[in-house]
Amino acid sequence: MSRLQVVPPKPILQLSDLKRYFNVSDSLIGGASGSLRAVDGVTLDIKRGETLGLVGESGCGKSTLGRVIARLMPATGGEVEFEGRDILGLDRKGLLALRRDIQSVFQDPCASLNPRMTAFSIIEEPLVIHRQGSREERRARVNELFELVGLRPEYSDRYPHEFSGGQRQRIGIARALALNPKLLILDEPVSALDVSIQAQIINLLEDLQKRLGLTYLFISHDLSVVRHIADRVAVMYLGQIVELADNEDFYARPMHPYSMALLSALPVPDPHVARNRIILKGDLPSPANLPKGCRFQSRCQHVSEKCRQAPEPPLEEVAPGHKVRCWNLADIHRKQ
Repeated sequence: MSRLQVVPPKPILQLSDLKRYFNVSDSLIGGASGSLRAVDGVTLDIKRGETLGLVGESGCGKSTLGRVIARLMPATGGEVEFEGRDILGLDRKGLLALRRDIQSVFQDPCASLNPRMTAFSIIEEPLVIHRQGSREERRARVNELFELVGLRPEYSDRYPHEFSGGQRQRIGIARALALNPKLLILDEPVSALDVSIQAQIINLLEDLQKRLGLTYLFISHDLSVVRHIADRVAVMYLGQIVELADNEDFYARPMHPYSMALLSALPVPDPHVARNRIILKGDLPSPANLPKGCRFQSRCQHVSEKCRQAPEPPLEEVAPGHKVRCWNLADIHRKQ
């Protein structure tokens, strides 16, 4: 009797060697032009219904990656497949259809909402652009969305400045949900909010994901928040993914030296538990002038000659579902 094989679901989003470069020039001092490698060869996937947490320092390319996926910014190279179809080559009509499936929620709810539009008009706008329903149907949909994100529909005629920061972010989430998307790109959605409000928004996002079957790319520099909401964690450094693992595995056994340093900075609630803080030394290289070899070499306490002279280390699977980009992985963990 043959055993049934469980076929894992195909990822809803697949990135392959994705790149986004910016042309830069040092014209003030007569320097030559070059490329700033904001996203440089990112390969990963996001499973349907999961939350992938994307973490790293400011300037590492997280937000740029999110904008390229959402087609708010063109890619320089590579591939992005959404539900098995290439979205980088979409024409205007195809891109308009994609907007119904992929939506974004931005970091600053004040800057991302038009101050001259009422909350009702802000949430209704995607429905108008995509010609969804009559005026009465759109009003009913906006009222439904207000209640869905925990706001009172009678406040829909107010302007953004009449709401608190947390309420404004709820409006941004409601706008993103208006067209029933499948994937939400959440770019630092709680970093501009008070800690107590952050928890409310995180709980709202988790509830919406369960109710609507949403998939999230959650971009953040706050590892504590990511630990609470993410199913998997991807660590980004200077345009590349340096570690990718399941949430529990990542926080219990970080493997890349950069990930270890980031996690060592997390506060521990128990004062009797000592934490070995890893202080990164050296300078952060410019993405417009990257060093030969490993990009983390100037700040890594485990750097070797191979890190400086060999080509960049590949992102390799070192345990089931756990990928790391490091030449000295075996030596680092043997010493611990």
